[in-house]
Formats: sequence, structure tokens, C-alpha cells
Amino acid sequence: MSGSVRKAVILAAIATVILVSGNPISAAPPPALVPNPSTSPSSPSFVVLTQPVKIKIAYGETVLPAGMKLPVVSSDANSIGIKYMGELQTIPIAAARFEDSEPPNAAPSEIPPIVPTKPAAAPSTAPGTQLQVSLQPGYDSRMQGGDISMRELQLLLSPHCTEAVDLNSASTKIYNGVTYLMDSEQAATILGLPHSVPSRVPVATPGFPKNSLYYIGYDGAFEGRFNRIYLVTDTANKVVAVQLVDEHPKGRWKSAAALAAASWSTYNFVNARMRASDTMRVQAGSKRQGNVIPIETQLYQRVRTRVGRKNVDRYEEQETAKLFIPIPFARIILHCAQIGLSKT
Repeated sequence: MSGSVRKAVILAAIATVILVSGNPISAAPPPALVPNPSTSPSSPSFVVLTQPVKIKIAYGETVLPAGMKLPVVSSDANSIGIKYMGELQTIPIAAARFEDSEPPNAAPSEIPPIVPTKPAAAPSTAPGTQLQVSLQPGYDSRMQGGDISMRELQLLLSPHCTEAVDLNSASTKIYNGVTYLMDSEQAATILGLPHSVPSRVPVATPGFPKNSLYYIGYDGAFEGRFNRIYLVTDTANKVVAVQLVDEHPKGRWKSAAALAAASWSTYNFVNARMRASDTMRVQAGSKRQGNVIPIETQLYQRVRTRVGRKNVDRYEEQETAKLFIPIPFARIILHCAQIGLSKT
């Protein structure tokens, strides 16, 4: 190749490089958009609590138990915004783990049952044997905190029975045909509850057997005023208690004088709800009916009105609960509360 031709080829190559490198943006494809983590379809939309978390609710406070699944609204480096009972709550990020999606047929705030590998007392189906309540090992170990609820359980149950570990006593009547240690599906059928695939939520109430109870909630109309029923079960899905709740009482009031002696704190034992303000009052009472102890609680909120030149306080009912505990299980609760309150 002659010198002039070689020179022309080199100059042409240089011009091409300059042309391409001089406008690299037009030659490169448009950059891919990075999805926003908060709106990406693959971002976690649910969390499962890894430890109990106390939150404020409309008329007090409650404890969300470990294992509960909740929908995520937002998150940052330190906290997670979740939705509970239709309200936004903020929990520490260290108290939960993210999950990508919701399992089929599971309610947003509930999780499938947790089946223990070594229950303390497993049910037996052999002929001639009696069912036993199934509890996790360490069910009666001491708890950190929760002294108020445990003392209130003692005050409500101890007039009617004594503490003991009685794992048997199946078939004790609890409520409307439901008996102690009856399978929860059979209980739902007897009560005419919806035949769906319910999920179970761990019970975190101090004084109840630790890490051993769950509740299954159903909506409906019960006894003419309650809108919710809870079947409380052991680890083998057998019923140990039943609770009715009226979450929206209407038109029921009491005077300040009538509630002057109302000094209780826990107004819903199954959901571990306690009043968190001096503007609220809780009434609680118990009695023995056969081999079951009904515990009734009412939460009232103070409403101050102006009458002439005076402020008049009266209290509006906000929630009512009626918990049916069979005597054999009440004795176990007293046993757990006694250990929980011991300091040695």
C-alpha cells in the first residue's frame, strides 16, 4: 500500500472514532429505569413479627404477638409502617421480618397455625384414652412484664377455683354446645360459623400458657349485641376458651360516680388490650356457672360536657368482652400467673 493511500485510510479511521466518541449519548441505548423500592411489585408487602410489639390503639394499647402477619404501608432504615385494624401503626424494623407475598386464604393480619414439634401433652386417639390439652414446653415459665394482667386474672379467677396443672377434663361445657378440648372445626360447625379456612393468631396475654394458645376470629351476631366471636385453641387446634366481643356499643353510658371504683386495666384478655389513659375506665367481673367462669369487661371513655357553668363528666362504653373459661383451664391460668408473678 502506498504512503498516500495508507495515510488516507488512517485519517478516515480517526474521523470515524471522533464522530462516534463525540456523540456517545445518541449511540447508547436509553438507561433502564430503576424501580422505586416502595412501589416495586417484587418489594415485600407483608411482615411477620419476630417478637411481641406493644402499640397504641383507639382506646388504649394492645400487644401484637410474635408470628402475626401484617401488611406493609411504608418502611425506612429504622421502622416499618403497617396497617392494623384499619389504622396505620409504626413498629421497629428489628421486630419483624419481610415476606414477599400473602399466602392464599390467609387474612392480612393473621397467619397459618404454628404446629409444635414437641407439645408438652399431645392428644391421643387410642381407644379408652382421654384427650389432653396440648401446650408447648415451657408454657408455665416466667414472663418478662405483664404483671398487671396476671394479677387481674388472679383476682377474677381465684374466687372460683384454685391453681393446678390439670391437662385432662375434656368435654366440660363452655358455650352453646362447645366443650373443652373440642376440635375447633367441630366447634365452628356447632356455632353455625362460616365454613372457610380460618387462620390462627398467637395469643400473647401474660398469664395464659406461654407460646401455646391461638385465637380464630369470626364476625357475626351473637347474643343480640356481640359482633365478634373468638375460639381460643391450644397447639393441637382444640378449644380451651371462647370470647365474645362487642366492638361498637351504642348508646350505653355511665356516670362518673358509677365508675368511681372501676380501677381495672385489662379490658380484653384474648387480644391483650389495656386502657392507656386516665380518661378511660374499665369494669370487670366474674362468676361461676357450672364448670365455666365467664369474665365480663367493659371499657368506657370519658366525655366532658358543659351544663350551665359546670363541666359534667359521663362515660361512654367503647368495647365489651365476655370470656368463657372452663374450670380446668382456669386452674392452668392461675398456675401460670402464680409462676409469672413469683420473684424467685
